[in-house]
Formats: sequence, structure tokens, C-alpha cells
Amino acid sequence: MRDSFVFRLLGYCLLGGSLITAGLTIGCGSNTTQTTTPSTGSVTTLLSDPPVCGAPWGQFENVWVTITKVTANISSTAADTDSGWITLVDLTANPKQIDLLSLASTTCVLTQLGSTSGLPPGNYQQIRLYLLDNGAATGPSPNDCGAGNGYNCVVLTGGSAQELQLSSEAQTGLKIPPGQMSGGGLTITAGQSADLVIDFDACSSILQEGNGKFRLKPTLRAGEMEVTNNSISGNVVDGTNQSPIAGASVLLEQPDPSGIDRVVRAGVTGSGGSFIFCPLPSGTYDVVVAAEATTGVITTTYNATIAFSVPLGTALNNFPLVPETASGTGSMPATITGQITSVGSGGATGADITLSALQQATPTGGSPVQVTIPIFGVISQPPTITTTTNPSGTACPAGTDCFNYSLQVPASNPQVGTFTSGSITYGAPATGTVTYSINGTTPDCTASAPSPATISSVTVTPGATTSVGTALAFSGCTAPAAM
Repeated sequence: MRDSFVFRLLGYCLLGGSLITAGLTIGCGSNTTQTTTPSTGSVTTLLSDPPVCGAPWGQFENVWVTITKVTANISSTAADTDSGWITLVDLTANPKQIDLLSLASTTCVLTQLGSTSGLPPGNYQQIRLYLLDNGAATGPSPNDCGAGNGYNCVVLTGGSAQELQLSSEAQTGLKIPPGQMSGGGLTITAGQSADLVIDFDACSSILQEGNGKFRLKPTLRAGEMEVTNNSISGNVVDGTNQSPIAGASVLLEQPDPSGIDRVVRAGVTGSGGSFIFCPLPSGTYDVVVAAEATTGVITTTYNATIAFSVPLGTALNNFPLVPETASGTGSMPATITGQITSVGSGGATGADITLSALQQATPTGGSPVQVTIPIFGVISQPPTITTTTNPSGTACPAGTDCFNYSLQVPASNPQVGTFTSGSITYGAPATGTVTYSINGTTPDCTASAPSPATISSVTVTPGATTSVGTALAFSGCTAPAAM
């Protein structure tokens, strides 16, 4: 393309014009040479296609959000009223309503938000994405949320739209700090263009409160396409007959400072068993997959399969899951129930608490690791719950807010393999007793009992319920801002 462009200009020069290309001005038939150095750069901003967590396998048909603006600042600590903010995308005159569940997980890009040139060079450490207030006087027309549901909403599978409640942060900008940006920031270079990809993870950004309403607690990441154009993908199959498994839960995990494998990305396989995560920061990931699949009247629960140390750029073709019983006989997951309580300095206080079901697994040549296992039938992986007063009509312990959890998990030990020399060999799941640890984490509280907030040695059996007698009790809590 560039060669043909230069050729056409050379032809014009031969006819007596002047040539201008790559900042070089040459007068035809003269000895004058002038160099012009570009002083600004340009950015194209895109929204990534998040992993599927919608219909027909999830709770939602659609998740509609209405975007008004995207900005960036060189300072990682700049407040919304500070100087230095530049506008990457301005949709305030015509807000863009986007369904975050509109595509299957087969591509990295969901939609292009816009392109902007004339931007000052630098390494921008903070990105903010703005949503239209649900109470705005005007908005996109037609409004896919319908009347009375604002401009940001969820549409339940087989149901109607419900407003997605926003915190004030939606108007001051949903923050994407350096820790959530691949490469630590967006580099704008004079004379060059960059592609910024924003990953708006709907699966992990929606909380359902005790009153049945839905609240946005956004999970966003970003990265330059040329820096982070790497992915991990695969096709999940039944290990006994190689048939694809739709609706399998797929987790990408990395160890936290305590050594527990925590979820960094989560999704659900499409109709052909496929999944893809992109763009991803550098490093290796542990891939954890489990499924509860129903064919006709038969439900089959599959063991979790864990693949340790998977590098970027890997396609995990025919990623195998092991059914817990022989084909055609069906099997049910195990259920773990228990209670979480929360208190603040003034007494009962609500809190957002993330619950993880952990099983121990050992990578080849390594030490045992506590790995987060998918939980069936939840909005996000791992699920985040909100403690409230008298949830579902059940009285909380005196002076506390609480939540009574019920977690459905595989009633079997995991199948484990480690990525080595371009391939994975899986060991058969261990037989015998199947145990879990239930772990709670929250940014809203400062202490817990037990401490750390983990209940170990919870034994489960297929189709049965195990009741955990010890509550996870959190204290020093401050209610989430949107409550």
C-alpha cells in the first residue's frame, strides 16, 4: 500500500508537482530539502470480546452498558479533577450502547470505540472509562434496556431487563490503573499509532444483592495490542469420547503471595467447546476447567482438570474432562453450605466477600498448590456475595449482617497435568476421599475468624450436601460504596 502511494506521488512530481511523504518535502527540479518531525501520536481504542457467561448457559441474555468517554493520564494517581487528562474517545454527544455478551468467545475484539490523533507523546499510566448515568435525561435511541431500566442493564435468560446499578465512579471514570494494564501503561509515540484494548469483563463485574437487584462492580483491564497480542485458547472435550463440552467453566489462575492459585480471568466455553482469553499480560498461567452438562434428562458432572504452567500463545486443543460416572448414567455435583457474617465498628455492616472452593494439586516437579475450582451456577468465578440483614428471611446472628452460601462443586478429585516441552500429559484423578477448603477474601474488612479466612477439610460426596458448621466471620468491615 505504501509503495503504490509513493509511486503515485512520484508520478505527480514528474508532472511538475512536489512530493510530500514521511515528513520529507522535495521540490521537483530544485535542491531544496526540508525535514518535518511529527510531534503527536494517535490511538485507536477497542473493547475486547470477553469470555461468554451468558445464554444459553449463564444467567444473562445480555449485559448492556452505555459508554460516553475514555480518557488517559500520565500520572497513575491523578484524580478525575486533576490536570493532564487527555481524551482518547469522546462519545458524549452520541453515547454508544454495547452488549458485552453479543459475541461468542472466538475473537479478541468486540467493537471499536473510536480513533483519536494529535495526542501528546508519553507513557500513560491510568485509563478511565465513563458510563452514562442511568438517570440521564437523554441517551441512545432506541434504548436496549427499555423504559424504566436506565441505560445500563442486564437481561435475564428468558426474562426481562433489570437496571444495573452504578456507583458514582461510573461518572468520575471506571479506573484502570497500571496494575491492570499490560506493560504498565499506554505508550503514545510521536508519529506513530497504537491500539488500546480495554477488557470489560462482564462475567466478573456484576453482583446480585440480597434484595435481588444487580450492581456493577467493574473488572476492567487494558493493554496495547502490539504489546499484549497473545492469548490462551482451547477446545474442551469429554475425555472418554472426545465430544465437545459447551458451557464448561474455564479459569486462568496465578499464585497469590500466600501461594493460593487465584482466578485472573474466567469464562465459559461456547457451543463447540471453544474458549479464548486475550489480550493477556506476559507470564504463565494455570488453566482449570470443570463442567456440569445436561443432555436430555441426564446431567453429567465432570472432574476439574488442571493444566499447570501454560505459556502465552498456547492452543489447548482437546482439553479433556473426566466424567464422574460412566457415560449415560449421569452424576450430580456436591453441595457445600455454610454462613458468612460481617460487622463494622458500629455493628452489623454489609460487605462484598469472594468465596473460593480450593482443592490441592501438585504440578510435575513442584510442591502441592491450593487451586481454585469452578463453582457451578454462579454469575462470576469465583462468586462474590454481599452480606445483608436477614437474607432470604433468615435471621443473622445478633449484631451482624450475613449470607448463607450454597456452593455446587465437582464431587471428585482433579485430573492434573503440567505443560512441558510443548505438550501436557495428564495423571488420572486420585480415588478416595474428596475434600475442599472454603476461603473468603474481601477488601471491605480488616480481620476474620478463623484467620486466615479458610475452613479446611470439607469432605463431599456426589449428590449430597455438606454443611459447614463454622461460620466465616469478618470484622472491621466498611460497607461497599454502592450499598
